[in-house]
Amino acid sequence: MSELQAWIIVADRSNMGRCAEFGVFGLNSGSQLPKMNVGDKIVAYIRKEVTFSGIGEVTKPYYVDNKSLFDGGLFPNRVGIKLRLLPEEDAINVWKLVDDLEFSKGKLHWQGALAGGMRKIPMTDFKKIESELMIKAR
Repeated sequence: MSELQAWIIVADRSNMGRCAEFGVFGLNSGSQLPKMNVGDKIVAYIRKEVTFSGIGEVTKPYYVDNKSLFDGGLFPNRVGIKLRLLPEEDAINVWKLVDDLEFSKGKLHWQGALAGGMRKIPMTDFKKIESELMIKAR
């Protein structure tokens, strides 16, 4: 069994809600999704809000499905997920943590790293984000 990894998944609020509701995260490109394993940790990043808004884990490995679930596209390359999505008012503004996270530290244009819809991050980053979100969720 491989070591657990952590990922940031990216969508707008509406589609992230669909991800949580249907237990699925999808992208048009399948290049990164096959690298996700069952049990891997995920952080939900809401693009337009610039917030971390949820945490969860991968529940089903990579697969392709043409069932329409999302706004703005088919996103047929998918993984199953369990996602606890917090309301917008409980989300964490990313700028609060950006200097403390390895994936973004010292990077002026760190948002470019999320342009592909997902990004692998160090487990230490996941734990920092998870801790902040759990404080807000109480």
